[in-house]
Amino acid sequence: MHLGINLWPQNTTWRNLREHALLVERLGFDSLWVWDHFYSINGDLHRPNLEGWQLQAAYAAITERVRIGCLVSGITHRHPAVLANMATTLDNISGGRAILGIGAAWNALEHNAYGLDLGTPGERSTRFAEAAKIIRKLVDGERVTQSGRYYELTNAEVLVRPVQKRLPILIGGGGEQRTLRTTARYADMWHGFGTTEQIAHKLAVLGKHCVEVGRDRNEIMPFAGKWVVIREDPAEAQRVRERIARHHGMSTTPEPFIGGPEQIAQSIAAYWKIGVKGFIVAFAEPFDVESIERLATEVRPRLEALTSETPAAVSR
Repeated sequence: MHLGINLWPQNTTWRNLREHALLVERLGFDSLWVWDHFYSINGDLHRPNLEGWQLQAAYAAITERVRIGCLVSGITHRHPAVLANMATTLDNISGGRAILGIGAAWNALEHNAYGLDLGTPGERSTRFAEAAKIIRKLVDGERVTQSGRYYELTNAEVLVRPVQKRLPILIGGGGEQRTLRTTARYADMWHGFGTTEQIAHKLAVLGKHCVEVGRDRNEIMPFAGKWVVIREDPAEAQRVRERIARHHGMSTTPEPFIGGPEQIAQSIAAYWKIGVKGFIVAFAEPFDVESIERLATEVRPRLEALTSETPAAVSR
């Protein structure tokens, strides 16, 4: 199973992110993720948050093996042609390790503060479908002329070509009528949050959309994710959570998987059994180094054993 780490860029420093990004690389995780926000999004919202695309380029420059991605870039933040250029440049900086994560955007606070048009849910879905189509064509090397509802392009090209033969696009979001249909059309990966039952349902809906648009569902690699605190003592795990909550001004942290390595491996493997091929674990300042290390050294071998009897993951 593909195992990734998302280091929250809110209420932290580049020095701390750099240190832990290098740890993620040394421990052999498959991917390293940022998010695309300008304000903190958990706890006290008016606190600093380092910009995601600058972080991706920096991560790409200081690492050699781990894949780099954003979970996910709101397409309202940048014109899709600009975003496509940024992604192919990132792929060059990283030597072919970029994953282009995109979503329709949702954060009203940021949009209102910066004068960005968020729009209604329906408008966001329409704009996202239009943007995803443009991005897919541009990163694939096509020249695009389009007069759409939201975007006008005339003989547009992305002239910096990616290192990868096909730069993968990951779409985040679970809207069943629109987002998952856009995923079926243009994505190589999909990311969603929820229980195994919820994710299984989303994958069934995605499968139906793939049939309707003539796409092989196996071409799209599903991801899920969760916080994890690896401690055998529940009281110690709670202290870890409390430290993080205090640092960010939260009443409590997002609900994590808590337990020893075997219990955590079983919890993640449950997603593999319903068709998920990648799992992204989130960590926030103060970063829980013990859980990051144990995830790599104790949980992953158990997870590999638990998933070895099921069909292998889609290779990416």
